[in-house]
Amino acid sequence: MRQRRLIAGATAFGLITGAGVLTLPAAQADEPSVLLNEDFEDGSFSPLTQNGGSALSVVDADGDKALLVQGRTNDYDGIKTPANLLQAGGTYTFSAQVKLSAAAGTTTSARFVVEPAYSWVGNTTVSADAWTTVRGTFNAPAGANPATLRAYLGTGDLGAPYDYLIDDVVITGTAVPGDGGAWQPTPDPAFVPGGAANPTATPLAAARGTGNAVALTFDDGPNPGETAAVLDLLRDKGITATFCIIGQNVQAAGGADLLRRIVAEGHTLCNHGTSFADMGSWTRSQVETDLKENLRIIRAAAGDPTLEVPYFRAPNGNWGATGEVAAALGMQPLGLGNVIFDWDGNDLSEATLTANLRRAFTPGAVVLAHDGGGDRSNTVRAVATVVNEKLAEGWTFTLPSGGAAAAPVAVTSGFETGTDGWTARGDGVQVATSGTARTGSGSLLVTNRTQPWHGAALDVTAGLPVGVAVEVSVWARLAPGQAPASLKISVQRDNGGGSAYDGVAGAGASVTADGWTQLKGTYTLGAAADKAQVYVEGPVGVDFLLDDFSLAPFAEKPIQTDVPGLKDVLGADGIEHVGVAIDARETVGTAADLVRKHFNAFTPENAGKPESVQPVEGQFAFTQLDQLLDFADANDVQVYGHVLAWHSQTPAWFFKDGARDLTDSPADQALLKARMEAHIKGIADHIDARYPDGNSPIWAWDVVNEVIADGDTANPHDMRDSRWFQVLGEGFVDEAFRLADRYFPEAALFINDYNTEMPEKRADYLDLISSLKARGVPIDGVGHQAHVDVARPVQWLEDSIKAVEALDPKLLQAITELDVNASTENQGADVSGGPVDPYSPAFEDDADAAAEVGYYYRDLFAMLREHNASVDSVTFWGISNARTWLRTWPMARPWEQPLPFDDELQVTPAYWGIVDPSRLPARPADVLPPRIADQSDIAVVSNGASGAKVSYVSPSAIDTLDGVVPITCLPAPGGRFPVGTTTVTCTATDEAGNTRTSSFDVVVTRKQAGRP
Repeated sequence: MRQRRLIAGATAFGLITGAGVLTLPAAQADEPSVLLNEDFEDGSFSPLTQNGGSALSVVDADGDKALLVQGRTNDYDGIKTPANLLQAGGTYTFSAQVKLSAAAGTTTSARFVVEPAYSWVGNTTVSADAWTTVRGTFNAPAGANPATLRAYLGTGDLGAPYDYLIDDVVITGTAVPGDGGAWQPTPDPAFVPGGAANPTATPLAAARGTGNAVALTFDDGPNPGETAAVLDLLRDKGITATFCIIGQNVQAAGGADLLRRIVAEGHTLCNHGTSFADMGSWTRSQVETDLKENLRIIRAAAGDPTLEVPYFRAPNGNWGATGEVAAALGMQPLGLGNVIFDWDGNDLSEATLTANLRRAFTPGAVVLAHDGGGDRSNTVRAVATVVNEKLAEGWTFTLPSGGAAAAPVAVTSGFETGTDGWTARGDGVQVATSGTARTGSGSLLVTNRTQPWHGAALDVTAGLPVGVAVEVSVWARLAPGQAPASLKISVQRDNGGGSAYDGVAGAGASVTADGWTQLKGTYTLGAAADKAQVYVEGPVGVDFLLDDFSLAPFAEKPIQTDVPGLKDVLGADGIEHVGVAIDARETVGTAADLVRKHFNAFTPENAGKPESVQPVEGQFAFTQLDQLLDFADANDVQVYGHVLAWHSQTPAWFFKDGARDLTDSPADQALLKARMEAHIKGIADHIDARYPDGNSPIWAWDVVNEVIADGDTANPHDMRDSRWFQVLGEGFVDEAFRLADRYFPEAALFINDYNTEMPEKRADYLDLISSLKARGVPIDGVGHQAHVDVARPVQWLEDSIKAVEALDPKLLQAITELDVNASTENQGADVSGGPVDPYSPAFEDDADAAAEVGYYYRDLFAMLREHNASVDSVTFWGISNARTWLRTWPMARPWEQPLPFDDELQVTPAYWGIVDPSRLPARPADVLPPRIADQSDIAVVSNGASGAKVSYVSPSAIDTLDGVVPITCLPAPGGRFPVGTTTVTCTATDEAGNTRTSSFDVVVTRKQAGRP
């Protein structure tokens, strides 16, 4: 191999001998080592991998071998580094030689781009006339996942597609620092952070708001002339933008005046460094010094030592360690977004820049133009043209996501002079002022409620800025004569014709008529809503009073960065997908940080359910789901879709023909099948349009959910007598899977149910799955929800997993909705028919309950690790204990701690039970009685009046500490049971003396009544 001649300005870079060298970094490395060296001389591009859909071939070029990349439709089409080459905290230098395979004189830009943050490294102009070295240095963030930390070669805009040649790809690097810990700034009590709310090291490049909204950003100013012209335009049009400030330009003539004007006219500031220097190869200490100095320059010029500069953008888009340092200094890294290529080396004509800017205007985009760093007069003219066009089309201009927090508007209600804007929620509901007050002289009385969601609501859109945590509080009391009932605070978000419903975390309690009870919790609006309402709801028929409502900002505790990520621990143990159920609240702020650190997958908690996606026939509402898919796509997280066909949270119109209920007539069956197909196809068409290259983040779907009843039914496999079943019979499951397979051919297709660990339901579930396979239904996986409790034996779930493995070892298995309650009851997860028996805590002390949940997780995950060949995915049903549905369903249960993270997103004993059981607290005394498997009633026919001998199998009894325990059932099996109903009572006692009883009936009937 010979080194290609470099064009002027490029730097030669020494290479080691040989092709395709790939060396993983050592745990400690003082000097850079060559990790990858590929010259394509052997005709292969391994260990590099293909990225995107281009065609790759090794060809002769200029007397040497090179890789030709052809047929590109995206700027990322080409090659990518293998997984696990780059390590968290390491420093890496990338180098490659590039030449366009195009007409002479053709130029573009090329760069290395590192996923998942899409950090630009070494952006360089390349041409068809000579070989150019693309070279830059990247500092991997601490805590990054090596499996997703991968670099590809990207290029400029593909307005005119072109092929290119690549050769001599070399990557050198040093390993993670010895302590492996997160970087911290130099202690400085006098330093005032930039002012971003919950900044993340990952650059963000999405605009706030929905619909046709963009965030205009300008780099490399301030610059007399261009910056002034931009400010004139923005002032005249009533638009605010974000200006990324270069310190040396502030210190130049006229710069300070322009900066003060930017601030005075309401624009937002972004730190762009003290100079135009590329920081991609700088150490963290060097970056810290420069960013702090630029903050000082900006604040001194503005005359405000605490002025907020809430964003940072890396010069040249070369991030290196800058994102991590900026976030630690209180500035949100701002991604490049949609660029218009208005820098040297490109066509800078007004016509070209105007066309580029028009293309850059896409809904929700951050748009980057320049007001400094050279002659930007054509940029200014292009901006004026396109901004006028977009204003005429109804576009809005906003801030980028993250960064500066919009100030919440304080909201309070005392009901002293009226209803304070609160309105009735639901037909027939009455709201009126009352003289029964907690403080002052008035309260709000809510009566005539005929649905659980009926209540009183308040529009709080102005008080809920995106990404800002708020504390919501109201005092409640039941009307005289009402029995105690559970009330809770919820939020309705409306977007684009669809609505979503969120519980306020922690804001549920049991309320009485004897005194006032506070409902208090926290809430974060995850994405802009057309309208947001807070409301109070509770059981049907309960009248209640409200007083002293408040909504105010709340300071969140940052996540722990010094603990292992669940996805890393479990991924190393063979569980590929480690997920969590979320909604838009978890895509911003501290909760989003937790998702990124611990999970590589998530399930949309409600946004994918039929009532959310298609509330009215033919009217699809995807805003809520798109918000989650955008977050997944931006953070390299996969999505487990939930759910295509379900008896619950499905609009009634699915099963109606006008006002008439559908029957099982052929015509009605055809109508319901057509609706099922239209629903599934509508979702698929939308996903395909958003991801035309087939790179949707959705890896799996719950196709059908909860189709098996908890007890005996007259239907095959004890199937639930849902409206789906009543119209289509068992075949509705087959139809749903065949349609899902047609429209989501790349996704894994799961059946899903709760209580699958219960022996009787397990048998029905396996029987249905066996029948589906026998009919050739395209089922890929079996979901076990695993809404379990601390007394439910892990062995029962393992028995179910083993049963599926025995049925078909190729079936994937997933734990889809995991939580572990600490109540004396666990009657399942059927939200359409809530349990009526009250729940109570299994432990008197909350710390004991948390410890026992931790030990349960220890045993559960020890079992799951043994079945990692079939258990592909584990999803926790909620980001934190504050967000668990168990806190409010089917009643207020404030003692529940079912998840690995507590109310403040800190690790719990449940976390340590999974990650490191040696760190669990001492196990509490055993107060849990054994669990006895459900036993259905037994029906026997007698030939005579004396009854019949009945031999039955006693149900199994298992204790979570002692394992299988003896069980005694009376009357005993094998005895004679009289005609009629006899109740059999079974008793099991563990070694600690805890006893549980269970019963079932033996029903004996005469074969021929009236005969002796």
